[in-house]
Amino acid sequence: MTLALAAPPPARGQVDPAFGRATAAIAQAEAALREGRTAVAIDELRRAQALLGLEHLYRPGGESRPPGAFESASARIHRGLAEAYLKEGRPYAAAVEADHGVNADHEDGRLWTLLGIARYRLAEVDSAAAALDRAADLGADDAELHWGRALVAVARNQVAAGIDEVRRARQRSADPRFALALARWTALQGDHAASATALEDFLRLAPDDPRAEGTRNLARFHREVSRAPASVVDPGVTRVQIRFDLKRGDEIPYVPARLNGHPEAYVLFDTGAERNLLDRAYAESIGIGPVLPGGAVHGAWRSSPAGHAIVDSLRLGNAIVRRVPFAVTDFANLQLRLQGDYYIAAIVNPALVFRDFLVVLDYHTRRIELERMRPASEPYGARRTRLRKSTTPFHFAANGVWPVLPASLDGSRVLPFLVDTGASDVLIGRETAAALRVDPLHLVISAAGHSKEGLRAILLDGELSEPWGMELRGLLGFPFFRGMRLVFDYGAMTLTLEN
Repeated sequence: MTLALAAPPPARGQVDPAFGRATAAIAQAEAALREGRTAVAIDELRRAQALLGLEHLYRPGGESRPPGAFESASARIHRGLAEAYLKEGRPYAAAVEADHGVNADHEDGRLWTLLGIARYRLAEVDSAAAALDRAADLGADDAELHWGRALVAVARNQVAAGIDEVRRARQRSADPRFALALARWTALQGDHAASATALEDFLRLAPDDPRAEGTRNLARFHREVSRAPASVVDPGVTRVQIRFDLKRGDEIPYVPARLNGHPEAYVLFDTGAERNLLDRAYAESIGIGPVLPGGAVHGAWRSSPAGHAIVDSLRLGNAIVRRVPFAVTDFANLQLRLQGDYYIAAIVNPALVFRDFLVVLDYHTRRIELERMRPASEPYGARRTRLRKSTTPFHFAANGVWPVLPASLDGSRVLPFLVDTGASDVLIGRETAAALRVDPLHLVISAAGHSKEGLRAILLDGELSEPWGMELRGLLGFPFFRGMRLVFDYGAMTLTLEN
């Protein structure tokens, strides 16, 4: 160290050795990133960062550097680290690096794009949108910018805008995730022909993907669904009230429903379902078919082979929904079919079927209310009610149907949780519980203006969401919402809790 301090500065025009080694390490890291070697890239970038730090300490005059070279090199390091951490599924670290990077270079559109995507992964949707808008203002027009803006649009329930953005991303890149997202979101909008085309595009881009056979079957099914409008609610229906049952110890909404006019069977009203599900044995018993080949569906604890079928009519109260697409699987494999005296025939996510309605689940009176919302309808949060209520914005996960709400565990910073009306427990990722050092047998959970003490949680291994979606930390199930009235306003993207 003493020798370094005593070393004379390089002659004017020479390259500072430390600075030269740093820029060489940055170049090697950028090459490693292009080849997908993120661990090597991170090591090289950290080495470059150390070299720059030494050079800055011992050569403060920068006699051998062009003006701005130090700041430019620093921004390249932060940019590379942010990109590497995103690829490794570490959005918090990526956001820190990208934030440092834009402080070093305010005009770097790529850094602003990376910051926006990292913040989206942390479910900080509004700050993500601001960062991505800044990138666009600086002239960024690459696939990742449009991908980030697509994710933000879907999070805000602006699905049509999300489709436009992901199409722009696909035009600029052959990344298969763009085709897969396009397939999901066009199906959500009811354009099943476009969904099938996007799935076929995904198969061309990723022929060796392990999901290829299931994806091929799903594309065929969407072609079949596209023959006529699907999931159509009788336009004359404006209000619906349905009583539901709760089984002691497993308090999730069991809703009596009629499928294809047959006697009533129980349907779970499940905001945590990624798609509508139908029990294979029940489907066979009432003659629903044909059941086309599928792939697999995944529950919280296990997966099961699945097919696909169209239910001609689904009746809930006085509401009739025509041509409802379902994935068909063996509920016994998912531990769903028999719940004591309750036989579960199907699972329905209201965001897939009643997206144009205000959806109310009243756990106190055991009643579901649906109110069709018009463009001029007053948002529920602005209405005067007699009950004490709190209204909080929520966002959709990347699949466009999971409601994500900020929640705090034992006073921690807020973390993204899935609001899951089909969950009879609170679930927390094992890594999250370990990092926060919380006791899963005695928790305080705060969300949407309410706190519940003495809650128990089940620790869940593995990822709760896709690698490019919001990094969900757990599920808020019935124990948190016991005795409350939940109001999902999909138009205003708010969740109101009334106690």
